[in-house]
Amino acid sequence: MTTVAERPKLAWGPRVDLSGLPDLFEGTDIEPYTPPQAGIDNLGITSTDTFMVPGKGEVQVDFTGFVRVARSRPSAAGWNESVVYTNLIEMYMRGTTAGMGPIVVTLNPAYLSTGCLWTPPEDMGCNHPAKACRMAVNALFELPQLGMTLFNKEPILLTINDVRAIPPAGNPGLGRIYEKLPLYNRANPDGEPVADITALKFAMGTYLSEERIQQMRG
Repeated sequence: MTTVAERPKLAWGPRVDLSGLPDLFEGTDIEPYTPPQAGIDNLGITSTDTFMVPGKGEVQVDFTGFVRVARSRPSAAGWNESVVYTNLIEMYMRGTTAGMGPIVVTLNPAYLSTGCLWTPPEDMGCNHPAKACRMAVNALFELPQLGMTLFNKEPILLTINDVRAIPPAGNPGLGRIYEKLPLYNRANPDGEPVADITALKFAMGTYLSEERIQQMRG
């Protein structure tokens, strides 16, 4: 049986060229309504996920961690016209539940999590319109106490509205999930779902220091 790790990598959108991109940490300035140069944003993130687990019912988990987001060069110099493509290249979040112990969330290496920031067409003629942001994510949910790692076959679509600066540090966001999103056991990827995500709310944090990123990895 072919495992998830052995399957070809799937890209849900444009791949950002990482060569030469600077890592951006705490102290980086963010200019509103100004398309920035390409780079890799090292940002904090918090998330509250709601799971439906057979035999345990609804489980809500608060996660804290970081993301590293690679940004492409803006497609245009002006704020209104510019489109910026993004790749989520690293994620680490950790939360704890009373019944299942810790849950560690990372990226699934079998997929390339991609997204973009753009101006909605109806707002193009406005002065300093807010942009919209989306990211299609495939994640691994490691539950060491249960000896199990779960993953989603359908993308978790993370969305942020009212973006007035790039990166959208400090913006709240919403995971677009229609009632439920199935999670599968990575050890048996072709089996039945073992849990569902039913709701997800997150908030992008500000730039973190390189030392803080290393501490979280550790």
